[in-house]
Amino acid sequence: MSDRQLVLNLFGAPYETWRRPDVDTARIWSIDALIQFAKDAEGALFDALFLADSPSLGDGYTSPEPFTVLSILAGHTTYLGLAPTLLTTYNEPYNVARQIATLDQFTGGRAGWNAVTGSQPSVAPNFGPDEHLEHSLRYARGEEFIQVVKALWESWDADAAEVHPGGRMTIDRSKIRDVSFNGDYFQLNAVFNTPRSPQGRPVLFHAGSSDVGRDQGARHADAIFTAQPSIEVARDFYSDFKRRVAGFGRNPEHALVLPGILPVLGGTEAEAEANFAAQNEKVNIEEVATRLVTWIGLDLGGNDFDAPIPDETWDAAGQSFKSRVAVMRAEAESKKFTARQVLLRANAAFGHHIVIGTPEQVADEIELWFRTGAADGFNYRAPFGKPAVEEFADHILPLLQRKGLFRKEYTETTLRGHYGLPIPPPAD
Repeated sequence: MSDRQLVLNLFGAPYETWRRPDVDTARIWSIDALIQFAKDAEGALFDALFLADSPSLGDGYTSPEPFTVLSILAGHTTYLGLAPTLLTTYNEPYNVARQIATLDQFTGGRAGWNAVTGSQPSVAPNFGPDEHLEHSLRYARGEEFIQVVKALWESWDADAAEVHPGGRMTIDRSKIRDVSFNGDYFQLNAVFNTPRSPQGRPVLFHAGSSDVGRDQGARHADAIFTAQPSIEVARDFYSDFKRRVAGFGRNPEHALVLPGILPVLGGTEAEAEANFAAQNEKVNIEEVATRLVTWIGLDLGGNDFDAPIPDETWDAAGQSFKSRVAVMRAEAESKKFTARQVLLRANAAFGHHIVIGTPEQVADEIELWFRTGAADGFNYRAPFGKPAVEEFADHILPLLQRKGLFRKEYTETTLRGHYGLPIPPPAD
């Protein structure tokens, strides 16, 4: 059996869309509830807690700013990695580099950054522009943004700062490089003011699945988040992404592929199916349809929910989130889903893989993807609340441990160490 270990992040949803009767949705603004959520994640040995971001009310929900949340949770956890999304379209690279580097210092190397452009047009007016940048321009800006952040993180040698007895720190300025950058979107001559990361560099995540997104992730990311609804398309994505990583002169083993997975458990497969159906009965289908207009531009107005989505409706969607529309459309067409089925699955997992079955079936599915070139691990999508984490810890974690796929205790202290990734060498 290989020593290679499964990577598992807990994807903390910013709000609970299923409206489960055992979930108090107001808890998303309760710091005590969030602290407990993080402690539960660490108790279940997850590598990291990942929070997405949507700085808009366009989908009709509020959500806390993720960096602030994770900064608070840092003081209540010891091993758990902490990875916020900070959008490259609506931030500045020096600030993001400094925020993540500071979190990384204070946690001893447990921070990561999900560098995505942001797909929702409703965000744009909050930051001044009248219109959301179109896809290629967002990625062009994002490319420069990531280059600047990485250069800032790498501008300090590991021994540039020395702490002396009594707590006095001295800085060797000769071991800190100025960062000059003259691009189309950013021009700066910066001196970074935060020491080098305890893990060499914070872990950099990416989530692009379009052609340009895959290339950007392959060029820069330590791990890429992706939505893949079936093992066949996941294997295709995995092999394509690893090929691109190698094409940029990087070791494919040092760029992890992490699809999303949503398990729905039951004592039997039939019971799990019944649990999924029961959750779907609580869904307001009209609300979900409205949200998908905001999320991916899929406008089902006038469509029959119990008929397939017409080609022209799919064709008109996805100008702001092309890759996710492509994933959802391919699954809908291959499985002949009605619009209602598309909406229910989007509400549950937004294009990610849904596994409905017993804990043994879920663990077997995770192992199959991991061992056959479909994933290096997963973003474990759970409804916001303690029961889903308890389900994992009590029923799935022991099975993964028995298979030799996952740790029985934390053996590393940094996020990069959890992932089995090497410390990046200093920049020239």
